[in-house]
Amino acid sequence: MSLPNLVLLFMLAVVSVAYVAGGRAALLASVLASLAYAGLYLPIGYLDAAELSQYAITAVITMAMSVFISQLTTRWRDKALESAERARELDRLYRYTRELETERLRNSVLSALSHDLRTPLAGLIGASSSLMSDEVVLTQTARQGLVSLIYDESRRMQALVENLLELARLESGPVTLQQDWQALDEIIGAVLPTWRAQLAPRQITLSLPDELPLLRFDPRLIERVLVNLLENIGKYTPPEAHVVISTQVFEDRVELAIADDGPGFKEAPDQLFQKFYRGDSAGPIPGAGLGLAICRAILEAHQGQIRAERACPHGAIFILSLPRPQHESPTTLSEEEL
Repeated sequence: MSLPNLVLLFMLAVVSVAYVAGGRAALLASVLASLAYAGLYLPIGYLDAAELSQYAITAVITMAMSVFISQLTTRWRDKALESAERARELDRLYRYTRELETERLRNSVLSALSHDLRTPLAGLIGASSSLMSDEVVLTQTARQGLVSLIYDESRRMQALVENLLELARLESGPVTLQQDWQALDEIIGAVLPTWRAQLAPRQITLSLPDELPLLRFDPRLIERVLVNLLENIGKYTPPEAHVVISTQVFEDRVELAIADDGPGFKEAPDQLFQKFYRGDSAGPIPGAGLGLAICRAILEAHQGQIRAERACPHGAIFILSLPRPQHESPTTLSEEEL
């Protein structure tokens, strides 16, 4: 092996020591490598003063380069170790945050269940015990009222349980969507007749263009979004409120807006979509604060979004945005899809 290659070999040894053991060990290794190179491979007894001075200069430069490179290697190693430690710390913080979030979510679920199930359960027990009692004489009107109460409270409990199950399914991992080419106006038309009756005497105005492009989405989930939004209108707007459902078509998306002229909301719009959040405007109105969180999870699963805006002079607007696929959609549905 030639002497220049031996120099590189010794420098490689110094860099390796710097990476494994740090700067001080690398400095010692560079001194030992220079002495070993001079003592083992240079014929010092046969060199004149000029040649010795050249080898001395080479030795000094080599040592200086070894020290410089070892310092860079040490700094890189320290940075790498620091980054690894920071990554481990962030991972610990992340796991701790997830544990706190899980604990908070568990407490919120228990609180929602204890609060929102206690009231309908009490109503169910009271109404059913009155119907079963032989000592209580009920008129037909009173009996019908108790039956209606049992039905309404049962539906309320069913809605709460379905919301909890739906949210758990959406947040448990990637959601498998039953997507197909769908007409958005047909989904609206399927939901609206039932809710016109339930929201009466509120007036609902439908403003849709003559032709809407077909979109790919899961009809059951999008219908669930519409139902949750219309249910909130029934809860938080007065009977004389006016509701407008409209759509806008853009090149990359279709937006569906549901606007009302009710009291609106005071919170930050994004805060409305947090799980179990119920603002001051909710008041004594029953609910678990899950409807809008489910809406957001469904839209995000479709690569879309939902946002809330304040209407002028008062009221609220909820805008659903569904993406339009880049490839062309069929102009009509096939007989099999129909």
